[in-house]
Amino acid sequence: MTAPNNPKPEKSGHDLRSYFMRGLFFIIPIAVTIWLLNFVVGLADGWLGGPIRLIAHLLLPSSWFSHENAAWMESVLGLLSLITLGVILLALGVVASFRIGKEGLRLVDHLFVHIPGVNAVYRSIRKMVDTFGDGNTTSFQRCVYMRFPGQYWSLGLVTKEMKEAGTGRKILAVLVPQAPNPIGGFIQYVPEEETVATDISTEEALKIVVSMGVISPEEFPKLPK
Repeated sequence: MTAPNNPKPEKSGHDLRSYFMRGLFFIIPIAVTIWLLNFVVGLADGWLGGPIRLIAHLLLPSSWFSHENAAWMESVLGLLSLITLGVILLALGVVASFRIGKEGLRLVDHLFVHIPGVNAVYRSIRKMVDTFGDGNTTSFQRCVYMRFPGQYWSLGLVTKEMKEAGTGRKILAVLVPQAPNPIGGFIQYVPEEETVATDISTEEALKIVVSMGVISPEEFPKLPK
């Protein structure tokens, strides 16, 4: 009499790859967040760590900087550098809200623009910050669907509305972002009648681009053929 064969679950290579990718996708946001925090703290400590340590040595007892306390003291000073940087940025924002502050910052901007070799990089970064970093303006007016690059529909961000000379027809300047980087993409000048309006907000559109379409709406609107 033969013993019954109990089938065992097979661990195929496909299953192992699936588990690995799930673990990888789970850890990536955590790792990137920790790396970014470490980078910001290191940046703040590199800029302000020296003066803060000098002031700390002048004001605090020397026993606080002993070998036993060195590790936690370094962590505290690094955190203090980050807080100080945040306060400085906040102060700059307040100063830039007044006319005299704007004039001073404009002089700094003028200085960097006229430095050979630096001005090209500075101009590019300045344009990018002006486009995406001003909380008082909306760089993207609305979202539309348009055919790009061929017969299939793409999601575009309207950056400006214009009128065609002679006809008065409305022309849209549309940015078709390149996933997963919404800053890159293609600028298309399209007649408004060749686009289809959508109820997707600009914030949702940017999330769709960054996620490479993963968080797209569950239902896609019926578009013209």
